[in-house]
Amino acid sequence: MLAVDYGEKNVGLACSDELGLTVSPLPSLPNRGKHDFLRRIAAAVSELGAREVVLGMPLRMDGSSGDAVDRMDGILRSLRRAVPIPVSGVDERLSTVEALEIWRAMTPRQQKRYRTVDSLAAALILERHLEGS
Repeated sequence: MLAVDYGEKNVGLACSDELGLTVSPLPSLPNRGKHDFLRRIAAAVSELGAREVVLGMPLRMDGSSGDAVDRMDGILRSLRRAVPIPVSGVDERLSTVEALEIWRAMTPRQQKRYRTVDSLAAALILERHLEGS
């Protein structure tokens, strides 16, 4: 499974093992536009042999949708057309806040491995999704 934390500057990625037992953050991708994003996600799906993609959806704290979710719905629809596997949106509330706390506790060497905090957020999104499955 591949998790995506889509951001204006960077796209965080994380994957799980085949059984969904372990989650690993992957290096984040710079966001160079929708076409590049879709191409790179399709390549990651193929390379990893992912069977599903989950996209973080920025729900409001009360669980309702807003403008940010409306924007992500377009990304979700595009992803569904770009990859031949199921793509679903999952709640990402507080994942970035939690990821920032983890990021600050990491050594510079650990931080360099992931490039940005976004992939840690993707890993948290994926962990929550797997726990809820």
